[in-house]
Amino acid sequence: MLVPIEWIKEYVDVPADTQEIANRLTMGGLEVEGIEESATGTVLDVYITPNRGDCLSLVGIAREIAGLFDTPLKTPTPPPSERGGEVAKNTSVTILDPDLCPRYAARIVRNIRIEPSPLWMQKRLEAAGQRPINNLVDVTNYVMLELGQPLHAFDLDTLAEERVVVRRAYEGERLTTLDGVERELNPNMLVIADAERAVAIAGVMGGAESEVTETTVNLLLESAHFNPLSIRRTARAVGMRTEASYRFERVVDPDGVRRAVDRACELLEGMGQPKAVNGIVDVYPNPPAPKEVTLRIQRTIDLLGIPDITIDEAQDCLRRIGLYANRENGALRVMIPGFRPDLTMEEDLVEEVGRIYGYENIPETLPIGATTKGGDSEEGQFIARIRDLLASCGMQEVVTHSLTPSSLLDFSAEDPRRVPVRNALSSEIGGLRRSHLPGLIQVAQRNATRAAQHSLALFEVGRVWQNEIIAEMHTPVEFLSIAGLLMGEIEEAGWQKERSPLIADFGAIRGVLERLLERLHISNAVIEVLGVHESDYPQFHPGRTALITLGEDYPVGVIGELHPRLVSQLELRHRVYLFEVPLGALRASAEIEERYQSASRCPTAVRDLAPRLEATVTYAEVEKAIAAANAPNLAGYRLADVYQGSPLPDGVKSLTLSFTFRSGQGTLTEGEISGGLEAIRASLEERVGAIFVV
Repeated sequence: MLVPIEWIKEYVDVPADTQEIANRLTMGGLEVEGIEESATGTVLDVYITPNRGDCLSLVGIAREIAGLFDTPLKTPTPPPSERGGEVAKNTSVTILDPDLCPRYAARIVRNIRIEPSPLWMQKRLEAAGQRPINNLVDVTNYVMLELGQPLHAFDLDTLAEERVVVRRAYEGERLTTLDGVERELNPNMLVIADAERAVAIAGVMGGAESEVTETTVNLLLESAHFNPLSIRRTARAVGMRTEASYRFERVVDPDGVRRAVDRACELLEGMGQPKAVNGIVDVYPNPPAPKEVTLRIQRTIDLLGIPDITIDEAQDCLRRIGLYANRENGALRVMIPGFRPDLTMEEDLVEEVGRIYGYENIPETLPIGATTKGGDSEEGQFIARIRDLLASCGMQEVVTHSLTPSSLLDFSAEDPRRVPVRNALSSEIGGLRRSHLPGLIQVAQRNATRAAQHSLALFEVGRVWQNEIIAEMHTPVEFLSIAGLLMGEIEEAGWQKERSPLIADFGAIRGVLERLLERLHISNAVIEVLGVHESDYPQFHPGRTALITLGEDYPVGVIGELHPRLVSQLELRHRVYLFEVPLGALRASAEIEERYQSASRCPTAVRDLAPRLEATVTYAEVEKAIAAANAPNLAGYRLADVYQGSPLPDGVKSLTLSFTFRSGQGTLTEGEISGGLEAIRASLEERVGAIFVV
């Protein structure tokens, strides 16, 4: 904003040179970007932050200078108009949407002459960056720059029934604005209308049909307060940013509406124009209650670090910028004026006291207080532990984008639980990911097609999102998830080519997951393979997909092979194996602290069992049966072999299970080993129908 110093002198006695004023304004929170010297005098180029709409006027800047230098402020005081009067007999104002237009005032000037404005006004407008046009336009611009209140003038004779209606636009309604462009309106926009049609886009720009021209005789002056969010949306929708909309977006003082239109009439009369018609139409259906904020002096001392500031000094600092306060129980009850809507809490007032008192006057003190030892949270430590465990399995961590497209690789593209992004910049970032798996697959594809890297072992730990029904509404929920991917050669062949390379398979990805569960001391995990015709996971290979359950009746994760159809479409050479488990489920079942176990000094004993089972019995059911046996001294077991074929009957398979027994108290006897083995045998026979052939 351009601030002519000569104009400022009308409201405040400038107590210092221009550079000192610029320095104090900058120290007070208004950054002066430059000082210009021109034929019209010295001009400050001041940057106004969005929260300080009160400073988008010369009086507002003068108030800041008066407060910073503690000098009197002289504001324009036009003769106040009385509500109603002769004006009320000539026109009326109806506000149909008071939420978007809380206040609207109008005055009438008859028999006006359109002519150039006085030279002094033209010079001031030019110094402030405005081009003089005629006396009427110049007066409205002058008042806007002086008081920060935009005004608009209508040719009264062009208004149907000479009245004003403030309403939302009709669907498909059109209006040609002052720039000659016909614009289509919608019900989200507020318009100023007469009895028949819209004549202006409220707070943005007037219409061409009601504009003031050289032939205008009778004038209706508008001064209003509009909802800032409505003006911002409307200006963006119609693609216009005007001086008026710029101010309305930053909140114009509702208490200054009448003063601004009275000031415009005063200036016109001072130029030799006819006196305005007596009275004013001022519609203000719901005036807000006065706003008060309490300021405690001890809170001021604590936040500013000024131990010797008194309540009198704090009260005086606020008075200097137009904030008047009453003392109450050792505190200040501050009345917040309409031109400072940014002051909503005690801390805002503390900031005002600090900048008027002078930041340079705040004493330098060393910080005091108790210090605490830094460290990661329990969740962060758990994640770091998982990262270390997966890295120790030869996997490499990747970080993919949390915004994903709705595509073939999106495992939840049609799922209502997927969280879409409103007004996404592109379809490539159209929603929040529900799973890490699509991102891992894309990484594998890019490495394979662009870098000829066909062997990968990847994992990712990060946040995912999904819609959940809470209080009968879809609510986005955020949680952490861990996922892994294996593809291609796990171990390359030796240089002598004595053996083939080890290729990733379901057993390899399952081994990584079981290693993770083992090191987290999770003993209640069950991995159960789905049937060929179970299609809950169509992106996975039928019959090579398993659900992960951690001590619950419902699955928490999935592990399996990517469907060959997707592998072919992605042009990958090798099969792809994946798993994903939510972090919360792992933390709930894991032992947070690592356990130390010394190596046993006693020997181990290994025994095998070869049960025959129906081919439909899953290995997960076998594991549950072994766990149910609660065999004493069982240190571990593994699946050594699976056999189907002659001489076994059709639909029967034989498993070779190897069990390891060990005691920390001494060497096990054959009877102790046989007792544990017998308990396992009995549980397998009872729970999965195992048959043992001696």
